Amino acid sequence: MHGQRRRVPVPERIGRYYVPLAVLEATSRAMQRFGREQRECYVWWGGYFTEAGDGQVVTALCPDIPTSYGHIHLGVCEIGALHSQLRALDQVLLVELHSHPHGAGGQNHVDAEHPAAPYRGFISIVVPDFAEPRLYDLRETYVYEYLQANEWRELESDEITRRFVVEEPFLRVLTDERSV
Repeated sequence: MHGQRRRVPVPERIGRYYVPLAVLEATSRAMQRFGREQRECYVWWGGYFTEAGDGQVVTALCPDIPTSYGHIHLGVCEIGALHSQLRALDQVLLVELHSHPHGAGGQNHVDAEHPAAPYRGFISIVVPDFAEPRLYDLRETYVYEYLQANEWRELESDEITRRFVVEEPFLRVLTDERSV
C-alpha cells in the first residue's frame, strides 16, 4: 500500500541496517566512475524503518550534479529533488555516502556541519580513495553516527560488522538429499 513505509517514525535507537548487495555494488560503480573523472560522488541510501527499529535500505540515489576533486555542493533545489524522489518511492533517507579522493581520510568539518538528515542515529559514510578498488566492505570506510547539534561518533570496525548486514540477492540452498 502506497505511503505505508514512510509512516514508521525514526526509532529512538536504530538497530541494524540491512543493505542489499545490489545497492552496495551500484554505489561502488557510481563512485568509481566519478573517481575515474577525478571528482567526488554523493549518494543517498533510501529505504524505511521497521517496527523493530532497524533500517532496510532499498535504493541508492545519486544526484546528477557537477562535482570536482575534493568538492561537492548541493543546494536547496538538489536536496529537494532527492527528497521528492524518496517520497515518490515511499522511502526515507537512511544513509548518506560520499567519496573522498586518495589520502583525504574521513569526515571533515564541512561534512560534519552539513548532515543531510539531522536525526539521532543518522548515518554518514565517507568512502576513501574514490571507492577503489571497490566498495565491498563497510569496515574499510569511515562510518559516522549523528548524535546531535552537528556532533558525530565514528563507529569502530566491530560495531560496523554488527550493525550493517549486507544481504546477498541469490543463495543456493542444498537440500538434505544433496548433502548426503
